[in-house]
Amino acid sequence: MNESYDAILRSGNRGIYALAVVISTVLGAALIHRDSRSWPLSRRDRILVWAGVSLGALLGCAIPAFFAGGTIEKLAWMEIVTPKTVLGGLLFGFLGAAVVKRAAGISYDTSDAFARGGVLLMAVGRLGCVARHCCFGRPTDSFLGWDFGDGHPRWPVQVIEAVLLFGLFAMMHVLHGRRLLEHRRLFVLFAAYGFLRFGLEFLREPLASSWMGIGFYQWLALVVAGTGLFQIAVRTRALRGRELLEVGSSQVTP
Repeated sequence: MNESYDAILRSGNRGIYALAVVISTVLGAALIHRDSRSWPLSRRDRILVWAGVSLGALLGCAIPAFFAGGTIEKLAWMEIVTPKTVLGGLLFGFLGAAVVKRAAGISYDTSDAFARGGVLLMAVGRLGCVARHCCFGRPTDSFLGWDFGDGHPRWPVQVIEAVLLFGLFAMMHVLHGRRLLEHRRLFVLFAAYGFLRFGLEFLREPLASSWMGIGFYQWLALVVAGTGLFQIAVRTRALRGRELLEVGSSQVTP
């Protein structure tokens, strides 16, 4: 590993990072549990959905590092605790739920319950990255530059992302409270975070491989954003079709 990168990671606080991860998981899970109370599902089906999301997210956070190339892939094969990415967690968590629900014959849409808690988990967890000095930015001459341990001011990408994520949490909270964009809120988060992360990666130190001038995690961010936009479009079309059927049936004379 580059000596400068090693100095940055060694200067971080692993204890605070671990604490932030625990706190973010507890807060996120508690809010998701609260928002899932309205699910008309049996206890068994609830457990299956939670298991699918949890297992998928855990695998998704870890697996991409083994294909990222560059320093990230080297670290993945060298360390027991591999570099993680929330982008993979979002995608695989969604896929895990979809697979489990299809296998169990669960048709009820559970996605909205994961919107607020999911983004809160991400926001608090990113504060841990500030303490750990991971996910650091490129060197900069800007007054915003922070020295993360190698003597060079760098873009505080972790701080910027945390602020934006708390902003997304506020937006999800408003949408939830006003019951807006039902069955689509999680995918609004996918689209917003995917594009946000794509832009932030231009400020982050490129520790993974790139293709066509776009970094590995930027491509992953575009997949997340694209998944969100696709799901929003499909679900909006389905909801409109359902509304038209309801209007048509209400106009039929008995």
